[in-house]
Amino acid sequence: MIEKASDQTLKERWALGSLILNTTLTVLKFIFALITGSLALMAEAIHSFSDLIASVVSLVSVKLAARKTSEYPYGLYKLENMAAVVISLFLFFAAYEIIKEAFFSQEERVVKHTELAIGVMVIAMMATFIYSRLELKAAKRLNSPALLADAQHIWADFLSSLIVIVGLVGTYFGYNLDKYAAAVVALFVFYSGWEIFSSGLKVLLDVSLEKEEIEKIKRIIYSHPAVVDIRHIRGRVAGSFKFLDVELLLHNFSLRETHRIVDEIERKIKEEIPNIDSVFIHYEPVRQEGLRIAFLVDDEKNIKDFSSASQIITVDLSENGNVQVNNPLEVEPDEREIGDILSKINIDIVVASHHPEEFEVRWKLTRAGVMVWETDRKNFDEALEEIINSYNEFTKKHKGDNNG
Repeated sequence: MIEKASDQTLKERWALGSLILNTTLTVLKFIFALITGSLALMAEAIHSFSDLIASVVSLVSVKLAARKTSEYPYGLYKLENMAAVVISLFLFFAAYEIIKEAFFSQEERVVKHTELAIGVMVIAMMATFIYSRLELKAAKRLNSPALLADAQHIWADFLSSLIVIVGLVGTYFGYNLDKYAAAVVALFVFYSGWEIFSSGLKVLLDVSLEKEEIEKIKRIIYSHPAVVDIRHIRGRVAGSFKFLDVELLLHNFSLRETHRIVDEIERKIKEEIPNIDSVFIHYEPVRQEGLRIAFLVDDEKNIKDFSSASQIITVDLSENGNVQVNNPLEVEPDEREIGDILSKINIDIVVASHHPEEFEVRWKLTRAGVMVWETDRKNFDEALEEIINSYNEFTKKHKGDNNG
C-alpha cells in the first residue's frame, strides 16, 4: 500500500511547523537571556536549540521515509524510527541539562528585568503547549513515530518552560524553587525519552505487530470459508507502515479461483488494519491427491437432504483405492448449520438426496470448493459404492490419458 499523498504532505507540514517554532523560540530565548542575564533562560535557549536540531532530523526523515528506489525497493520507512531514536537522545540530553543546571551550577547571577523574562517564558510556554498537543493528535492520526517523538519533545520543552517560570517567579519574590521543580520535570523528560527510544529501537529490530492486531488479522482470514488453517503469520513495523507474511492452507480450487481468494483476503486485511503496506500470502491446497466425501444421512444411514439430515459421515478415499469411513458427526437438521459445518471440515464432495434450497448455503459451499453430488441412492452403502465406482473410473481414465 502506498501512503496517500495528502498524509505525506501533512506530515511534512507538521515537521516544518515544528522547525519554525523551535527556531523562533531558540532565537527569542537567547536574545532575552542576554538582556536579562537569566541563566535559566539561557539554559532554556540551549534546550530549545536541541529541539531545533531534533526538528531538522524529524523533517528530513519524514520527507525521505516514503521514498522508494531501485536500491531500496521497500522504502525508507525506518528512517522515521531512526529519527525517533535520535530525538530520544536529545531528550536524555535535555534531562541532563535540567539536572545539571538545578543542582550543579556554581555560578550566581543577578537577573534583571524579571517581569520581561517571565513574559517571554509565558509566551514560549503557551506556544509549546498548543503546538505539542496539536502535533500529538496529528501524529496519532497519521501514525507517524517521528511526529510523535517531536510532539513529546516539544511537550518536554513546555514542562521545562514551566520550571523556568516557577524559578523566575520565585526569584521575583525572593525564593529559590528552581532545583526542586527541575528534578521532577527532568524525570518526566527522561521517561518520555526512554519510551520513544525503546519503541523506535524495537521497530529497527523488526519487532512483531501487537498481539491484539495479529489476532484481529487471524479473525479476518478465518472468516473466509476457503481458509482451512493458518500455517504461520508474521508481521513487522517499519516507520508508519506494517508488513505481513502469511502462509495459508486453502480448500482445493483452480489456480485462477485461488488467486481471486487470496486477493480478496488481502483486500479485506488492508481495509480493516490501518497502514498495511504489503501482505504476502503463500498458500497450499489441503490435499494433492485423494478425496474426502461427506454423506448426509439420518440415524438409519438413509441418504437425506440438507434440511433433514441428522448425521454427517465423512469418508477418505485415496488414489490407490483405500477407503476409510470415519465416525459420524451429529448435526441439527438445518440447511444453514449443515452448510456452515461442511464449508469448514475440508470436504471435496457432499452427497445428498437434493441440493440445498437456500442460495446462501449453495454459495458458501461453492466458495469453500465443495461440490454437491445429488444421488437417488437410498442409503449410505449404495451411495458410497456409486462414488467409489465413479472415482475409480475417473482415475483409470486419467492415468490412461497421462500414459498415452
